[in-house]
Parts: sequence; C-alpha cells; structure tokens
Amino acid sequence: MYDFVHKQKRVAQIILALLILPFAFFGMESYFQVGGRESHIAEVAGEKILQRDFDRRLREQQDRMREVLGAQARPEMFEGTEFRTAILEGMIQERLLQRAADASGLRVSDAQLQAVIAGQPEFQENGAFSLARYQSLLRTAGMSETMYQERVRTELALSQVQAAFTAGTIMPSTVVDRLVRVIEQQREASQLLVSPEAFLKQVELEPDAVQKFYAANRKEFEIPEQVRVEYLLLSQAALATQVPVTPQEVRAFYDENAAQFRGAEERQASHILIRLPAGADEKAKGAARDRAAVIADQVKKAPQTFAEVARKSSEDPGSAAQGGDLGFFARGTMLKAFDQAVFSMKPGEIAGPVESEAGFHVIRLAGVRGDAGPGFEQVRPKVEEELRRARASRRFAELAESFTNTVFEQSDTLKPAADQLNQPIQTSGWFSRQGGDTPKGSNDRLVSAVFAEDVLRDKRNTAAIEVAPGVLMAARVVEARPAALRPLAEVSEALEKRLRFQRASELAIDAGRQRLADLRAGKDAGAGWSTPQLLDRQKPGSLPEAAVRQVFRADTSKLPAYAGVEQPGGGYLLLRVSRVVESRGIDPNARAGFARQAYQLAAQEQVGAYIAALRAGAKVSLVPAAVERPQ
Repeated sequence: MYDFVHKQKRVAQIILALLILPFAFFGMESYFQVGGRESHIAEVAGEKILQRDFDRRLREQQDRMREVLGAQARPEMFEGTEFRTAILEGMIQERLLQRAADASGLRVSDAQLQAVIAGQPEFQENGAFSLARYQSLLRTAGMSETMYQERVRTELALSQVQAAFTAGTIMPSTVVDRLVRVIEQQREASQLLVSPEAFLKQVELEPDAVQKFYAANRKEFEIPEQVRVEYLLLSQAALATQVPVTPQEVRAFYDENAAQFRGAEERQASHILIRLPAGADEKAKGAARDRAAVIADQVKKAPQTFAEVARKSSEDPGSAAQGGDLGFFARGTMLKAFDQAVFSMKPGEIAGPVESEAGFHVIRLAGVRGDAGPGFEQVRPKVEEELRRARASRRFAELAESFTNTVFEQSDTLKPAADQLNQPIQTSGWFSRQGGDTPKGSNDRLVSAVFAEDVLRDKRNTAAIEVAPGVLMAARVVEARPAALRPLAEVSEALEKRLRFQRASELAIDAGRQRLADLRAGKDAGAGWSTPQLLDRQKPGSLPEAAVRQVFRADTSKLPAYAGVEQPGGGYLLLRVSRVVESRGIDPNARAGFARQAYQLAAQEQVGAYIAALRAGAKVSLVPAAVERPQ
C-alpha cells in the first residue's frame, strides 16, 4: 500500500496548484460563511454538497483552464451549463468513491501522508523538505496544515479505490491486434452535397414568421450591458524607456556582468602569490608589494624561469608545485582584480604586482582558447537595455505596492495614482462581458472585475490587476448602458434571410435522406460525386470529422456502401465508400501505443461501471436548475 501512495505524490502537487489561485483572488470568505443555513446543490446518500463548495470547485477549475489556455480562454467556455454540470458530476463521483473507501476501511496513514508531502518539489529547498516553505505556500493558499493534509489524504484514498479496479484490467493481445487492424484500415470515399441553396426558391415564409421568431427568442436579440472605463497602466517595459543611464554606468554594468555579454573565451595563466595576512597594516602591505615587484622584474627579464621561481617563491600552495599554473578558466571565475588583469593581457605577457584580496600576484598569460566575443562598443545597446531592464524591474516592484494601495484607498478616482506614477489616464470604448472595445492590453480578469457589482454600481476603482507579466492595470467605470433589445426593424431583413435558409436547409436534409435511402435500395443518385479519396482515422483528408466517422461506420459487406450526415452549416452530405484497404502489417511501436490506449480505455470503463453501481445503490438528488449560470 505504501508503494502505491508513494507513487501518487503528484496528487498533492495538483491540489496545491488548484488551491492557490482561487484563494488569491477570492479570499477566505469564499470558504467559510458564518451564520444562517447554508444552501446545497446536491445530496449523495444524505450527505449534502454545499453551494459554496461547488462555487469554490468551479472557480478552481476555471482558473486552472485559464492558466492552461492563456489567451485562447474565453468566459463562455467555463460558464455554460455543460461545464458546470461536469464539475458537479465530478464532485458527486468523489463523494461516492469516498463512501466506498470508508466502507472498505481504506485509509492513508500519517507516515504515508508525510512521505507523500515531503516528496513534493514545491515544498523542498536544496533537495530537502522545508517546513518553512511548506507553511508559507499553505498560507498563500489560505489553508491550514490540517486542512491540506486531510484533502491530500482523501484524494489518495480515492486513488486506491480506483486502483483496485484498474490494476486487474486485462487487455488480450487478440483484442489489441483487432483494434489495430480496425484503426489502421483505410476506406476510399466520395462525397455529394445536397445544398440548401438549391431549395431557397421553394421556401415560402408565413407573413408573421419573422415577428413570431423575434417574440419567441427575444433574449437572442438583446444588446448586453456595456460600459466605458478609464484606466491606468503600470508597465515595467514603459518604465525601462524612462530610466536615465549614463555612459559610465553602462560601462560599469558591462564590466560587472562581462560574462553575460562576451563569448566563451577561456585563458590559461600562471601566477606567483605573495600573501597578505589578515588585518595587515600599511607597512606589511608595502613590504609584500615590494617583494612582489622584485619577483616581477626578475621573471620579466628571464621569462623561462617563471615556473621555477613560482615553485620556490609563490605562497599559493594549490599552484606553486605546478610552477604557478592555474589551468584554463573562464571570465568571472577568479577574484575580480586578478580576473580583470588576466583578460586584459596578451599571450606570453607578464604583469604585476596585481593586488587582490589574497595578496599581490605576478601573472603570466600562457594561452587563450575560445571566442572572446564582441567588444564593448558592439554590445553597448544590449548592455544599456539590460541595465534599463534591471533598474526598471526594481522600480516596478517599488511602484506596484503604492499603486495597489492608492487605487484601493482612494477608490473613487484614478487621479492620485496617475499623479503618483506620472502616467496618463486612458479611456476605453464601449464593451460588454463578452468583449468589444476593451482597454488595450486588458484580459478576462480585468473585464470580470469591471463588471463586479461594487465597481459597476458605485463606480469604484478595480484592484490593480496583473494583466500580463510586468503589467498592472486598474480601471473605473465612467459610463454604463443597461442591457437593451435591438428593435425588430433593425434585425428583420437579416432574420428573414436566416429563417429562409433554415427552411431551405430542412428541405435539403429531407431530400438528402431520401436520396440516401434510394442509393441503399440500388437506385442511381446521378452525377456530382467528388473524386474518390483514400481516408484513414488518423488522416481524415478534406472531409469533416463527423463525415469521416460515418464513412468508417458504414456496412462495407457490399460495395459501394453509402452513408450520410447533416452539415453544421446546413444541408446534407452523401458519402459513397467504394473500396476498403486492410492493414498489411502491425508496426510493433504502433501496436504498443494502441495497447496502452486500449488498456486505459478499459480501465476507465471499469471505474465508470463501478461508479455507476455505487450511484445505483445510493440516493443522489440534485437541486433543480442548480448548475445553470446565474443571471
């Protein structure tokens, strides 16, 4: 059992990732409500799933999806009834599995739990578990240690219940071979579209058809609530363009970070070190310098004696025995003064005395290898950019806190924050929750914040929201338009065209189905078939996915075989399968991949069947309309 739990360490990792975002955005009040009778959304064998727990789980999943999808995320993807129903169904299944785990006596011990949590990279520093980091991350997530441990313990127990069924899943090789043959089979197919346009002339709308549709579908013609906002940006990139830097500062930054801008050059040097004792006075320092100067003069006159002198006189025990040889080293490896001296010398040159923290050096450059890279003048623009970026980063961190505090403390205006940042207040066009002329650079989080009740109703500032890395934005509503209904006169022409096309599409679908029946009865469908193309499930060619599915579902015991599918844009697509090409052989690598997929599907079926059995034995009830999106 310990081995199983040990392998599930990622469970704790996922839980922590899901928890941090919602707490950061919504606070502890979303988890705890004091007083009153709490509403529930469902009940599993007498145990209630509370509305607040569902709301929390919904936010967790929404934030997780936004993090994964990035700019592709859209609010309608996460707010529909289907998404909310899936979240609730997942919570119901968890409760069913938890009851099964409790009934079976499955429990993760304290020792096992500690091993799982201690193994999480998020809680480690220098490869070891850090209690301080663990507690800090949990505080960020708004959880106590007990709450987090119980949640991880529950998730691990549920994994054990599922593993008990998936571990015994067997996938016979004959089934895998048959599956591979089916998947790799190819079929040659042609298509013939029964188009709605051919039936438009037959359509006759009732005189009041447009008015009736408009009246029955008024919500479809609503103009959503819209706002215009003024907004303020704090951008690290913009700060970088405003940071003053002098040529001297650029040069100093280059010297301090030379390895970042130069090539991968390495140099081989030898040295003779005259050490300085700690706390040496000026007299001792002068004596050491004079001794090093004498040695420098000696070896400059007779360079071939450098190694011998180093063995006798150098006070560096690590290199003296090698004649002072330090081998090859990159820029920035040695003490700063020594490093600067070596990388300014020419091969064969002897320099010194050079003072460093260790004492006085007499240096001989033996060799150079690698590329020195571009010189300072060549990389000056890049150096200046990096310097500006570094300073802007520090300045951004300083301003971010005051910006955040100011827009919160003086929430009825953005002017104090604008004065503080020396940035102009900008104004957006009209936009709704679904989009429009939103503030340039904004994201879904800012739009959601703008339509929050206190911001919209009281025209208060939003919080300073990170809309992109290094970019904070705050906004304030300056004008709002309530939701309205587009007048019938404005939409009637387009609506009439739409209704005519819908009726024509219905006629095309009826005609297509009749022609399919005729084809299957052996009648000729006439001309118009496309050039046959060879399809497989992995490469569907130019056919829509739904059409490809019908091609491979068609009964090919007698060819040609026919199938058909309604088109999303209207009309009916007839399909003719003229040839079947069976797989000639099974690639071992492909077979192994299919076998894994087949095993996973079979295991999911096992767990699904088990959950269905649990559900049949437990009373599960839902609150009517509980998962519908609140208006």
